[in-house]
Amino acid sequence: MKNNDQSHEEDAATNSSSINQLPDEIILQILNKLIDLKTLCICHLVSKRFSSIILQIDTISFIAPLITTANSDNNTSGDFNTKNLFWSLINGAVFKPINLLRRIVLPYSKPLPPIISSFYGDSFRSAVSFLSKFRSVKSLSIELPCSNHKGIDHNCLFKWNAVFGTRIESFMFLSPNGVYVNTKFEEMEENNTNMDGIEPSIDSFKRKVHIAFQCLKDVIVRHRMLLYFIKDHLSLEKVSISDSGRRGRLCLSGGRLAEVREWIHSSPDDAKLKLNRIEVPVNVNQCYVPVLKLPVSGCVMKGVTFVVMRMNNVEGENGCFVNVDDVFEDDLEAAYSEAVMEILENHQNKMKRLL
Repeated sequence: MKNNDQSHEEDAATNSSSINQLPDEIILQILNKLIDLKTLCICHLVSKRFSSIILQIDTISFIAPLITTANSDNNTSGDFNTKNLFWSLINGAVFKPINLLRRIVLPYSKPLPPIISSFYGDSFRSAVSFLSKFRSVKSLSIELPCSNHKGIDHNCLFKWNAVFGTRIESFMFLSPNGVYVNTKFEEMEENNTNMDGIEPSIDSFKRKVHIAFQCLKDVIVRHRMLLYFIKDHLSLEKVSISDSGRRGRLCLSGGRLAEVREWIHSSPDDAKLKLNRIEVPVNVNQCYVPVLKLPVSGCVMKGVTFVVMRMNNVEGENGCFVNVDDVFEDDLEAAYSEAVMEILENHQNKMKRLL
């Protein structure tokens, strides 16, 4: 038995010796394949040499754990008053995140602001604390859990999109009752089957408007988070923040990211004035399209609720709703984007103002 133990120890020593003989550049190339932050954290504890090499990695991906938030919305009934939702948005996700933007211009390093960790938990705060040790990160991808707001049915179909830079310019929410391949929908029409859900109910509409406001709250927090990462990682060239339900994504790269970084690190006096701005929708519009045909994707959406929110100082017509950096992950995401453009171009007459 002792011989076996001794043999294992000798093998481990031999393997360790072999790794130690590799130059730092080779080890860094190997470790650069391990982009998962949790795996990197484990490797960071192996040795002092590994610890110093790992912190040179330039691509990192992180999936945040699911938590039950204590500050989830309490509105689970059908009472989704638009004005109440609006002020809830301001109190819960606008005034508090301002503290984060104020911290961005402070000359000393501070931990992740409570407004973010309160949404995603202490484990997320710890992960971001470890992430701050990496000073050469060029590409950062973070996947957050789906929001745990009460009153949101995650079986409901919806996606959101936001156009943003140093601030959120516009927010769009699109929720169909069903998505079908065109030929399948035509067959259903002929047979007059499964065609319910084309005419909206008041409760269904209010519920979807409620979800839209909750999604905007998430977007505001994630945008603050994105600014935090750009401020903290000077080598960053691309950052993406998405959710596990693939409901929406904030992504910034290239020249637009450089512009945001320059804005963050501009003169302190100017930055403080910018950080005191409160981002709220200046108007909220919605429309309902019973049947929306999408010729490019070959899909048909039925019972489509579309909510669009314009933020302060937005210029132009539909240009503020188009993100030039949008890259579609799959055909369904492309179909949702086509649906937004189809509504903006051909169904403006159905738009009704909520706020």
